[in-house]
Amino acid sequence: MADTDRLDVLHFVDLPVERKSAWGPGEYPSRQIAINGKTLSDYLAERTGAPVEQSTPLVDEHVGTITPAAYLRALLGGPKDDLLAEGRVAIGYCDACLDGTCGKLLAATLRVEGDIVMWAAIGFENFDEGEAPKLTPFWKKSGAEPEPPSGAQWTPAPFEPYVTLFFARDQYLEVLQAERKRLAAQQ
Repeated sequence: MADTDRLDVLHFVDLPVERKSAWGPGEYPSRQIAINGKTLSDYLAERTGAPVEQSTPLVDEHVGTITPAAYLRALLGGPKDDLLAEGRVAIGYCDACLDGTCGKLLAATLRVEGDIVMWAAIGFENFDEGEAPKLTPFWKKSGAEPEPPSGAQWTPAPFEPYVTLFFARDQYLEVLQAERKRLAAQQ
């Protein structure tokens, strides 16, 4: 269990993100996860010593296959729109596809123990045995998702050294619920 004096702090920050292909080159306003005052990508890169270039699907006026509402719902432990193993949630997507088309996600095991929410075994999740679960980029999709081939699966590849984040449950829920309300007010 985490020492309550050293709990991580989750919040969202407004940050222009450069999209490489989804909507053409350029910067688009987005909301990104920050941990202890640093973007999630920067925080994890410092902890692991390797680049981590992932972002949330919370991009103004652009929605991929994974909607902002579905993303936040999964982070709250609700039903999720991805094919990750039970208990695993996507916390970041590549900037181009926003939904795992490339066969790579940033994921964590979401756990709750008393007043603590944990993101454990944080690392990349890779799609094994064939094509990534989508065959076309989200901006060209008809809406119907093809079923992944039987036996195909997402496989966790946690960072080394092992990274786990510990959040105060009240603070975690407050931040995610506030983000849900912010999104609802924009619609």
